[in-house]
Amino acid sequence: MFKVIPKGINRLDIEMSGKLNAEDMKIALDELVSKSKNIENGKMLYEVIDFHLPSLGAIRIEFSRLPEM
Repeated sequence: MFKVIPKGINRLDIEMSGKLNAEDMKIALDELVSKSKNIENGKMLYEVIDFHLPSLGAIRIEFSRLPEM
């Protein structure tokens, strides 16, 4: 699970738990990009509940999106 929750005008809270596969990672990054679009000099709070390493496919998706991040 990967949730992005806007908190105010310049902060996002991110909750992560479980293992992300390639499709989950694509959805999560799309949500992160969408919700952070108009934020400059913002802040993020990460809450890692039960973290497992993402699948290789998910890591590949994440690295392919690094320039956009």
